[in-house]
Amino acid sequence: MKFKDTFLFFITTMIFLIITPNAQAAQGSPALEREEPTYYNGKVLQDKGTHPKETKHIQHKEKALPSEIEHQNKAGLLIEDDPLTDKTYHQENPRKKETAFFNEDNIHNKTAFHIERSRHNSNKFRNKDGRLNVKTYHQEHTHKRKILFHSEEALLGTLANWVKLTYGRINPVEKYDVVVVGSEPEGIAAAIAAAREGQRTLLLDKKPKVGGLFTLGKLNMLDINWSQTGESLNQGLFLEFFQNINNRTSFDVEEAQRAFENMLAREKNITVELNVQAFLPIMNKNHVEALFYKNEHGELKKIIAKQFIDSTANADVAQLAGASFTIGQEDFRNEPKMMAVTLVFEVAGINWEKVKNYLNQDNDFYTGADNYSAWGYGSEMKKYKSLHENVRIRALNIGLQNNGHVLINAFQILGINGLKFGDLQAAKKIANEELPHIVKFLRDNLVGFENARLISLADEVYVRETRHLNAEYRLTVDDVLENRDFADRIAFGSYPIDMQATTIEEGDIIIGNPVQYAIPFRSIVPKGFDNLLVASRSAGYDSLAHGSARTVPIGMTVGQAAGVAAAYTNKQNIDFQTIIADKENRHIRRIQAILNENGANLKPILQHKNPIMDHWAYEGVKFLRRFALIAAGYDNKYNLETTISKGEFVNLVEKIAKYIETPSPIHFPFAENVYEQNVIVRDLLQFLRYNRLEVNSLSPTIKKELQSEGLEPTSIVSKALVYMFIKEFFELKNAT
Repeated sequence: MKFKDTFLFFITTMIFLIITPNAQAAQGSPALEREEPTYYNGKVLQDKGTHPKETKHIQHKEKALPSEIEHQNKAGLLIEDDPLTDKTYHQENPRKKETAFFNEDNIHNKTAFHIERSRHNSNKFRNKDGRLNVKTYHQEHTHKRKILFHSEEALLGTLANWVKLTYGRINPVEKYDVVVVGSEPEGIAAAIAAAREGQRTLLLDKKPKVGGLFTLGKLNMLDINWSQTGESLNQGLFLEFFQNINNRTSFDVEEAQRAFENMLAREKNITVELNVQAFLPIMNKNHVEALFYKNEHGELKKIIAKQFIDSTANADVAQLAGASFTIGQEDFRNEPKMMAVTLVFEVAGINWEKVKNYLNQDNDFYTGADNYSAWGYGSEMKKYKSLHENVRIRALNIGLQNNGHVLINAFQILGINGLKFGDLQAAKKIANEELPHIVKFLRDNLVGFENARLISLADEVYVRETRHLNAEYRLTVDDVLENRDFADRIAFGSYPIDMQATTIEEGDIIIGNPVQYAIPFRSIVPKGFDNLLVASRSAGYDSLAHGSARTVPIGMTVGQAAGVAAAYTNKQNIDFQTIIADKENRHIRRIQAILNENGANLKPILQHKNPIMDHWAYEGVKFLRRFALIAAGYDNKYNLETTISKGEFVNLVEKIAKYIETPSPIHFPFAENVYEQNVIVRDLLQFLRYNRLEVNSLSPTIKKELQSEGLEPTSIVSKALVYMFIKEFFELKNAT
């Protein structure tokens, strides 16, 4: 046999061994060293002798892999810049581009999918039972660099396939104690905390510099969570960063960049790698065995670590690992709407002293200014007429820079899906067209802005909301507004629940204003996972609780706790599920002790009971509040003794029916021409009859309150009674 033929035979054999999960060539790879199926994204890719449709019968009882591309594309999870997407392959192999499953306009290119599938549908590549004979097929196609699988066994054109082609041939494998993905402020805190506990730590990011939202997004005004005594509840590493930026409520972005870089540079146990092109966790069920990533030079690297922390803004690693999430506000709206996104913009020519004097003397309690920050001009900005339909600008949050310029956070773009690259690009295009118009308005209408001129936009869109992790515990709106403490506390918050609008028809609302609440460790542990934490705004917070917990100071405190917890589990040779399962919280108390030694100040919360909790109608308040249909504002006032109009009643009932998908239609006993009139007792009684419910089915509490109103048919009822009535109506409606 000639040398060329021998070489081709050797290459063919090696490729086949690589893609066969139980082959000896794969035994040396930690993720495949057991005789188990190959996992990708927490699901079975292939098993020796097992057809994809039969994988549900294998020993490990893993679900058969659905068409992962199609499934995730429907959910709006895959984007052009997603870690899954491997553009480099097609840049290097342009003549094969027509076979890709991905293109820039449609993540799942169905036409290409069927073209590619048809190429291995021929009977000559199939066994008698109709299944694809992978060995025969690849012997026929050894000249191809790209190896094809059944459509449900691999993701063509992705890093997943590249990993399978290269698996077991990466040398050397790099080992770390802790890997943190994402150099947002939360990730920086996590990496530093782990390193200071003696852990060899790797910090990875696709971005070109650290700091994320603070540096690339230029969000320079801090949402500090204040205690009742005027101190920051978020201490530890956040306080260290705060001191490094000279305790400024609005910091200079370049100064913040240097502060983060210096904090990282001082840690000898940290390796930082930026400009990463893609990454992919390799899973053994709910355990991260390894992480593959492609560095800025296109080199594929394999990382083995004991613990992994996902501090990407969208929890990309956890999503790729198979953790589950809700998207946007689907947890209460039943649709994945997301809060408005913002592009921070830089303006020069501002007279800061005039701004300070005006906002401090305008007799508006909610406006003001100091030496670095200013907030206000809300009444003036209401007069702005936007060029685009889904754009508006609210009251300005203004942060002074060292060069005399200001950064402004106020420009809202609605209807943007922060998980879609195309949407984010569209947002930037809208901003470029709208901002000159906005700056002209500022120049013509705002005191201190007479000489304003636009300098630049932030490099990165400020995305407030995307995924919400289904963690071992999900923080709720009631947890936040009832000021709840948890035995496994790792951070505190007190920021108001600030819900930015999702559509142009909505307004921004403040659901309520907590005194102090705790965030439990369980909220950063993906459900069922043992060596992965999520320390970012996409952690385990319900979408309304996230309106408070998403602030960066809380995130940095959570990140520090994640880093310490990762180090602790390594030293104790346990996992995160062991920590959670400890009913006596011995491990948690030790982690808290380490955090307190490093300035976290995690003490039990003094009881701060919200007075509304003692109101007889509080259950009705909670019911409507969890749909964001009522809000108490900064003052926590629900005005329960005031009246409610028929139109408001109809609006509340119709929205809840939509959100919870009430099976049968709801009927109202009054016409639109009386919607401005107040709800009276007769309205409630007729509403029940119209919907085939009896008054006797109401609870004794509601009956008692109706009696306290005198049971006169024309008696006007309060919001308190209406809220409780609506709650019981839906409970009765869903029970029938």
